[in-house]
Amino acid sequence: MFRPILSSHRPITLVGGGEAKPALVKKAFSRAPTLVAADGGARLALEAGVRPAAVIGDFDSLGALDLPPDILHHQPDQNATDFEKCLAALEAPLFLAVGFLGGRLDHQLAAFSTLLKDHRPIVLLSDTELAFIAPPSITLDLVEESPISVFPLLEARLTTRGLRYPLTDASVAPDAQTSTSNHVAARPVEIIADRHALLVSLPLAGLDAVLAALGQ
Repeated sequence: MFRPILSSHRPITLVGGGEAKPALVKKAFSRAPTLVAADGGARLALEAGVRPAAVIGDFDSLGALDLPPDILHHQPDQNATDFEKCLAALEAPLFLAVGFLGGRLDHQLAAFSTLLKDHRPIVLLSDTELAFIAPPSITLDLVEESPISVFPLLEARLTTRGLRYPLTDASVAPDAQTSTSNHVAARPVEIIADRHALLVSLPLAGLDAVLAALGQ
């Protein structure tokens, strides 16, 4: 029987080793008050003044950190990223992931792939933006004129309301129609999708609106 390394009834902050400032870790931690580090993300967590509840990964970038052995969970499998290893080992209603958005393009693409494979609410945060895959239906109370993009990682059907350029049951795909570089025209914004495939990105200022829409 599977037993997670850590289970929480509240959101969890995940910290990776990508580009992010300690202030962003603190912002995430204030909303998701259990922190787990993916390998070298432990260093960023400590810089933010937060000791991880667990550190998970292959430890190829952990380095020499003063961490108690009982929180270190070495998982050397090279067929999964440290982000995937963390998610597979944790149970929570939502994850705020810092250090996975921005920086190296290959790492960012791998993070998007991970979001496709895990249907739980996972919000990637950078110092300026956030991204998540839309559930079948979501209503967002965003500031008018705020930029927003809905990009299909897979072929899907999409309806949007409250945007400058709305869509109604449109066929979207990475190599066909998308809904990027859009703006909020009216509140609230509605996004309706027929599958787990649509990557929503917007300014970091919309974080609390996203959390409210995802039930947190």
